[in-house]
Amino acid sequence: MKPRRWALPAAACYAMLVALTWTFEGHAAQKLQPRGMDGFGELRQPARRPGPPSSSGSKVPFSSIKRLPGGYALKYGFRNFNGDAASIQAELNSETVAQSIKEYGIRSEDFKALDDWYRKAQQAAIDDAESRYFKGKVSAPTREALDDKLQWIAELNKKIKDELDRKLTVLSKDYRRKRVEVYTKAGFRFQKEGVVEADIPAMAKRNWRRVRSVAKAFSELGEEKDYDAEDLVGGVTAMVQTALRYEIPDSKEGSRIIGGAMPPPQTLVLGQGDCDTKTALIASILLNWPNVKMVGLGIPGHYLMAYHRIPRRGDVFIEYEGLTYVMIESAGPAWLPPGKVGDNTQDYLDSGQDFRIQPITL
Repeated sequence: MKPRRWALPAAACYAMLVALTWTFEGHAAQKLQPRGMDGFGELRQPARRPGPPSSSGSKVPFSSIKRLPGGYALKYGFRNFNGDAASIQAELNSETVAQSIKEYGIRSEDFKALDDWYRKAQQAAIDDAESRYFKGKVSAPTREALDDKLQWIAELNKKIKDELDRKLTVLSKDYRRKRVEVYTKAGFRFQKEGVVEADIPAMAKRNWRRVRSVAKAFSELGEEKDYDAEDLVGGVTAMVQTALRYEIPDSKEGSRIIGGAMPPPQTLVLGQGDCDTKTALIASILLNWPNVKMVGLGIPGHYLMAYHRIPRRGDVFIEYEGLTYVMIESAGPAWLPPGKVGDNTQDYLDSGQDFRIQPITL
């Protein structure tokens, strides 16, 4: 799938684009409704375009993360793309953060138990075959009887060997399937033998409820500042891009292999992350609104995302399953509104190479 820049070539083309994006407009006309959260306001259809930063003098971006008895107090300040200097406050409890960390990552013991099962199952199948396999001297009263007996033994042994081969093949497939299950349970996506990656859509799906307090803070901010849907998405993007430091997580954390990624609650309480980690955070916050459609975008060495809205002139966007998705450069630290991407991303896109599209949905 290749990205495109919206150039508004003709009224007919624009009309076709509007027809393709009716789903988003239909949702927005009903106003963005949060998923099962009281105290959320309603967000209107986008009414204005992002503007330049205001000259209010507010010192943003900033972050403040404090430990509380049983949790964390978070405060993040940022400049929204409509020019507002804004901030949000939320709390996360320690159990929520700890659970998100515990369920993510590969541990060597996860595979040790599986490998032990596989070896024992293989050996049991081999031992069973050997116990039935005919070995030793063969005698018969005549040459003809001996030939018949040898033929019968050869057929029996071949049948036992074929059965063993089938059992070992089934065991091998079952073992590979169980390995993939271990990766999936640990929050990873199995690509091919020897290649796995952090599953960012799954990470967002697992954690959207856990960052509900942050989503609620954005809802309250939207009510205070009379935000529409585009302002909300812009605010979440600007906060994650600039108020959280750009920092690449280690590949390992204690006994867990984390592959350079962290779950959203951990990202929030550390106040840092990289491209895939920040994408998971933005997506998990926005999943609290059911009519925000998103996809993850993977290119070599980088991860970003896109959300469904009508693109404007100059926006970088993709078409996926009949809808347009405007790209979001999640990582920062550059302040890039939806529709704008960094130089490295743009260079890759200009090369005409494809990238992987991963729907982010519940």
